Amino acid sequence: MSRDEELTLELNGISEDREAPEPMEGEEGYYLDEDDSYPEAPDEFEEEKKKKTKVIRRGFAYTRKHVAFWGIYWLAALVFLTASSKIVVGTLKDEVAFGRGVVIALYAGIAVSILLGTLVLHPGQRMTAEGRKDKAQMMPWDLFWMLLVDSWCFFIMEYLNNPDFSQMKYRYMLMNVAGILIINLIVFFWLNSLKWSLLVILLGWSSLAITFYFVYLFRGEPLQLIDFFSVATAATVAGNYKYQLTRAMVVDVIVAMCGTALILQMTDRKLVRKSTFGKLLMRVGVCCFMFLMYPVYVDVNWNGGAGILTDLFAPIKTYHEYGTTVGFFCVAKYMRLTPPDGYSVAETKKIAEHSKEINTEEKKAHNAAGKVKPVNIICIMNESWADYRYVGNLQTNIPVMPYYDSMKENTIKGHTMVCIKGGGTAKTEYEFLTGNSVKRFPGMVPYVSYFTHDQYSLVTTLQAQGYEAVAMHPYKGSNWKRTSAYKLLNFEKFYTQDDFDEDTQTYHNHISDQANYEKIIDLVNKKKNKDDPLFIFDITMQNHGGYTVNDVPNLVKVDGFESNVVNNFLSLEKLSDDALKYLIEYFKNYSEPTMIVMFGDHYPTMPDTFTEYISSSKFEDLGIEQQQHYYSTPFFIWANYDIPEQENVVTSTNYLGTMMLDQTGLEMADYNYYLKDMMKTIPALNHMGYVDEKGEYHTWRKGDTEHLEKEWDYECLQYNNLAEKFNRQDWFFTLPDVKKKE
Repeated sequence: MSRDEELTLELNGISEDREAPEPMEGEEGYYLDEDDSYPEAPDEFEEEKKKKTKVIRRGFAYTRKHVAFWGIYWLAALVFLTASSKIVVGTLKDEVAFGRGVVIALYAGIAVSILLGTLVLHPGQRMTAEGRKDKAQMMPWDLFWMLLVDSWCFFIMEYLNNPDFSQMKYRYMLMNVAGILIINLIVFFWLNSLKWSLLVILLGWSSLAITFYFVYLFRGEPLQLIDFFSVATAATVAGNYKYQLTRAMVVDVIVAMCGTALILQMTDRKLVRKSTFGKLLMRVGVCCFMFLMYPVYVDVNWNGGAGILTDLFAPIKTYHEYGTTVGFFCVAKYMRLTPPDGYSVAETKKIAEHSKEINTEEKKAHNAAGKVKPVNIICIMNESWADYRYVGNLQTNIPVMPYYDSMKENTIKGHTMVCIKGGGTAKTEYEFLTGNSVKRFPGMVPYVSYFTHDQYSLVTTLQAQGYEAVAMHPYKGSNWKRTSAYKLLNFEKFYTQDDFDEDTQTYHNHISDQANYEKIIDLVNKKKNKDDPLFIFDITMQNHGGYTVNDVPNLVKVDGFESNVVNNFLSLEKLSDDALKYLIEYFKNYSEPTMIVMFGDHYPTMPDTFTEYISSSKFEDLGIEQQQHYYSTPFFIWANYDIPEQENVVTSTNYLGTMMLDQTGLEMADYNYYLKDMMKTIPALNHMGYVDEKGEYHTWRKGDTEHLEKEWDYECLQYNNLAEKFNRQDWFFTLPDVKKKE
């Protein structure tokens, strides 16, 4: 008997081993006749017949759905089982390595998961949720499933991102799982569904694990809370990087697939089944819980009580030692802008007034010096402009920065300490323009997080003296919220990539420095009156990562080290140096007094093996001075008229604007005089530490009392400058009569 005949008999209540009943008198038969069609059935049998037919048809449809998933599932499993054979016999280069026993257990566990998932998904099982009822009330068994899935998520995240996972203390492992469990419970109460909450957590954590991996790979810094406020910025440059699948990612995907397959077979659990009011009440409860927990999370020292030391300057250390989930939330709690301990408006006013008093003679001397007032001031923050000779023994086939090296006459140059490496361009930019340091909020970008009202800066100081202030960035103006930030900084115009011609020269999809500088020259030449003062602040784009593309001229090669990434970057720097020569040579004989300032925003992200090659050591094993060199980019101040020459100057970006103004005959704000005086005792500083008047490097934790007191004064002033809208000491931070742009 065929399967169709069996189903027909089953539908009519007839088993295979007995005959069909005779129709009752006056009643038509309700089993199939010879032409395989249903005669009309009595009403009392119609509903049952449709129900049974519906069950059978859905059973087949459900199976067909899973056949496709089952095929993809086994294909991925086959890839994993084939590609990951090296897990047992050894480890692949540049990947996370664990103890051999842990690795073998991992391999066996995933293989068993694949087998179990296959049994569940096999079309022969013909699994269906039809007829099951979602159960109300949460049972202890459901909490077990949550813990199991959350532990799974913890493992996925750490396996992909944490090379110190096998050495992590058990209490920190439990803290990570507990943190994921809390989020899981919040999602469960919000969705009112155990099955969907588990799916959201599992798939969400798997996706985050891969995101964490690529962010650290491309930027050299882990994913932080601020990055979720800068998704648009990240999306604009994401296409310039090369993404490669690793063994750990395959494991991540397979584990997520196994978990998804098993969760889909669960009977769902709902706390509230039909009551709309009950569901609404539960979600209101979730919101109230989160609202009440926020001050506990931010203000209570729960992480310190657990023995967690949060390193805001090197968050990756916190992530690795305490787990990615715990590390992320420990770092995130310090992201809000808080005043220094002991801060008050009255105390800040005293600091400002004292500075004005002691710098009275300095101000008189500056104003009487008779220095030239440049008509054109061009300040350029050169993307990823770095000098690897400063950090180690770099040998290349040709010089990378020959023109920069040749600049002597009317030039002040050296290295400027910054607070970032690998990314976060807008932080260095903010330091230069405002004179503030971002060391108090290393995980946040002021433009994105703290700009809520007008800000005083180099822009307003120059505008008070008649300069037109123009910003330029040959990329998207929305990145880092520059469009709105520049309005608060009072820039009058902002030129972006939309203001360049379509056939403009590019390298790896970024407008070249040559084209950028041609645009600057064009703006200077198009002034209505050549004597009109003009301030241009430009941010280049050519040297931006990633460096895996193949449309960069192959100019520079490192001796003894093979890396296309490194060679591509250094070749871009050589092209940047050529463009610099074009810019300086053009303005050398220009009729109007012109000053040009250039500095790098940060070092790029290069392979760790390159760092070890040129420094003969891992970064973490270097001393504080050698580590600071990786946070020190080149800079110069040049003019086409006489200024004092200096070389090998060590400063920091927050001082650079003041240094520039000091070489001109322009007035400076009292804040600039404060910074000039501060440079005498702390010539350079960043998030890691500072350089003292003797040229010695210190960390902030080991700084002496005099320098730490000076640093506290500075923190109070810059907090007042940035955060205080109504109690800001306006007279101190800018010159009077600034014409605000509408």
